[in-house]
Amino acid sequence: MRTFILYSHARTDASWNIEDMPSSGGRMDLVARCVPASLWLSYTIRRDTEFIAVLNGAPSPPIAMKFSGERLKNVSPDERSVGLWLKKVLAQNVEKDWIEIFPGIFAAQKSFQEIVKEYKEQKIFILHEKGEPIQEQKFSKEENLVFILGDNVGIPAKDEKFALRHGEKISLGKTSYVASACINVVNWIADTSSHSE
Repeated sequence: MRTFILYSHARTDASWNIEDMPSSGGRMDLVARCVPASLWLSYTIRRDTEFIAVLNGAPSPPIAMKFSGERLKNVSPDERSVGLWLKKVLAQNVEKDWIEIFPGIFAAQKSFQEIVKEYKEQKIFILHEKGEPIQEQKFSKEENLVFILGDNVGIPAKDEKFALRHGEKISLGKTSYVASACINVVNWIADTSSHSE
């Protein structure tokens, strides 16, 4: 299984405007772009991959949303379509534990640190410009890999420090890229690394 975890400052209610996700949604557009970057291949979905966004914006943080490639249905891989699903999820009553609200789409009132704890037995990597070069890593398709990244604001220091207790920093280089682009690059590297074994 391959898991991407995004620390996001996006809103935690459905009051934002689907036509203005960057401003009204607290960069919900970024979350919406990360879902297809994580899960979609040409003409198909990565069934062995999942994407989790931990939303920390107003009014009621945190809310975690998980898109499971194994179970996902009826979602198109474009930003607006994904945004509509995000809005539908946030309009529901979210409980403390994971609940499958729509096929393959789960939500819970879980913090970033709680999510990291859930995956602590897996191999965790935190994307950071000052990490070890990702090209030096060898990824096996048999491994459960977790990749953590932040949105345009980044991961707060205390949460990044917590994640580093369970993982290590890796880098795509000194240049900062948008989160969805990072996910695309990581998928490509992990795919080609596992194929070359």
